[in-house]
Amino acid sequence: MTTASTADAAVLSRPDAARNAWVPLAQWLALVTMTVEHACRFLLPADAAVTPWAITAGRIAFPLFAGMVAWHACHNTRDPLRYAGRILLIALAAQLPYLAVQPVDRLNVCFTLAAGLLTVAAIQRLEDVWYRYAAALVAVVVWLLVGDHFEYAHLGLLLVPAFWAAFHYRGHPLPQLAVLALGALINAGALNATVSLATVAALLILSQRPLPSLPRLTAPPRALWLAWYPGHFALLALWIGLHTLARPAL
Repeated sequence: MTTASTADAAVLSRPDAARNAWVPLAQWLALVTMTVEHACRFLLPADAAVTPWAITAGRIAFPLFAGMVAWHACHNTRDPLRYAGRILLIALAAQLPYLAVQPVDRLNVCFTLAAGLLTVAAIQRLEDVWYRYAAALVAVVVWLLVGDHFEYAHLGLLLVPAFWAAFHYRGHPLPQLAVLALGALINAGALNATVSLATVAALLILSQRPLPSLPRLTAPPRALWLAWYPGHFALLALWIGLHTLARPAL
């Protein structure tokens, strides 16, 4: 047995609680950085000094969400397609308040996460290797045609599959390099790219060698975790609507 396969066996033999010890911290960090960014972007004046820093901090959130989706698909669910369906329901619930806050012609980030996971899960369900190749080819064509209509666009759609490959084939360097490259490319600007790249690198390290010094946080309650994304957009939309109504007419 090689050194890499020995390490894999050691990781897989750990109790689930130890293997998933990093997940509650990642959940809270993703929720907080996302919410702070959105609150600053959509509620504060455009020239507020804190907004650029909040946006930079928010670059942590998407890699964390994508990494957690891929991690759970690899290790914590027996049915990745059903898991993707739950994310899709969250995406549908969030789309109207998402558009109310920022009128754009794209789908929210939960659609991006769900699409990436659906692609991986659907291809994995196919037993014949040629069917897998055909499904992958169809996925590439669809990706090219509709990628611009998703948040984070074409590169964002690749992040969950890339994380899944990095977690699934943990002894191979190519998936690790691919997900690191995506982490650097999904955001414009050197500082934003560095933050998202560092987030991806941290997830790869924690997934392979959990650190005993991590803060032991309690995971968000399930109902809160599922409702947070559509709920925070609904609250932002309500606040913006009330503020618009209260503004004196010119």
